[in-house]
Amino acid sequence: MKSAEKYILMFKNHEVLSFSVTFNAFKATFLEKLKYFNEAPYGMNDKDADLNLLLLRFFNLRSIAPQRWDYDQILKATGCKSEYDLLFRGHGLSLSDHYWFKKEGENLKYEDINFFTNKWDDSFAKAVLKRDYDALKDCDLNIPDVATAGWGVKCWIYDNGPKLYKLGIVKDAYEDCLGEVLASKLAQRLLGKEEVVNYELAKVGDGFASICPLITGIDEELIPLQHVLPPELYGLYSLRNTNKNKNKEFLNKISEFDIPGLYERFIKLSVLRTLGFISDIHFGNISIIRNKKTGTIRLAPIYDLAGAFGSSKTGKEYVSKIDKGGYFIIYFLFSNLEPDCDYSWYDPKRLEGFEKDIKNILSKSSFYTPEMIEKIIAVYHQQKDYLDSVAKH
Repeated sequence: MKSAEKYILMFKNHEVLSFSVTFNAFKATFLEKLKYFNEAPYGMNDKDADLNLLLLRFFNLRSIAPQRWDYDQILKATGCKSEYDLLFRGHGLSLSDHYWFKKEGENLKYEDINFFTNKWDDSFAKAVLKRDYDALKDCDLNIPDVATAGWGVKCWIYDNGPKLYKLGIVKDAYEDCLGEVLASKLAQRLLGKEEVVNYELAKVGDGFASICPLITGIDEELIPLQHVLPPELYGLYSLRNTNKNKNKEFLNKISEFDIPGLYERFIKLSVLRTLGFISDIHFGNISIIRNKKTGTIRLAPIYDLAGAFGSSKTGKEYVSKIDKGGYFIIYFLFSNLEPDCDYSWYDPKRLEGFEKDIKNILSKSSFYTPEMIEKIIAVYHQQKDYLDSVAKH
């Protein structure tokens, strides 16, 4: 690619702004606000001085992460110098929203190229799932895969609609996927199917991937809470959250926001995190869905539950040597329920027999010995007993 090129950031068929890109040492430079700048991505403000930084953030969130374990293999096979180079081999189209970009002068229409209503060549995704990275050099790169952020290996397959396949964060280990599917089943029992993304297991090579359907529609966009809520709330909502006063302060502040069901969602996430000792719940994977036509917003179903039930890298190390002291530590780290909250929605009968799900799913990995699975079930019982006692208040 040339050292600098001029592009137009688009919302569907509306021109939002123009910018130039330098690819050698990636730099996006804002040039001009265009007719439909009022439809710029959420959080992109009207201050010219901020737009260069906000453009870079936009592309960071729209690129594969350098922390992906197959990042180097993908760049080498495709001849790209960086994740940004890879992203700009296509048009930055995503299945999370309707933004994209084109070179100045390109004659393209959104309805002809978007992935909500058009299929794409998923040979890239199939090569990644097979780990056949040499095949990537012949693949079309105008695909949603290169606009999907996150540390885990993810790819989109079209199978009666878009399906997201996730291989996990650690190479040659699919336990993350097992934990995600198990946490999804737990959440569906607790909250109902409408409040959580349904993850299923798919056999991939010698392991598994977790798969789920698309959760946004043609007129909707997914916006993580990290772009909606003020930054000062981040410090109050801690994964470890051992400070009870901070937790109460956070819940009080959350109740002030005009997002239907947000306060109740965080109570339910606390319950889910306590029962499944889930370590990856944060503002980046809790989202709202906004309808761009009507302006209405709703909470996205709960998603991104990898690493649950001790299936993350550190979780596996911990579970392999858990003892009575370990039970206490898990209780201390993942038990932050507030007795004053409303738990009338919680029905312990809906969890009857869930131990069978734990055994059935975790036993698919040779890592989990029968003894380790029993230890995980013991922790689950410990956490459930705590939840039952709090919910009775």
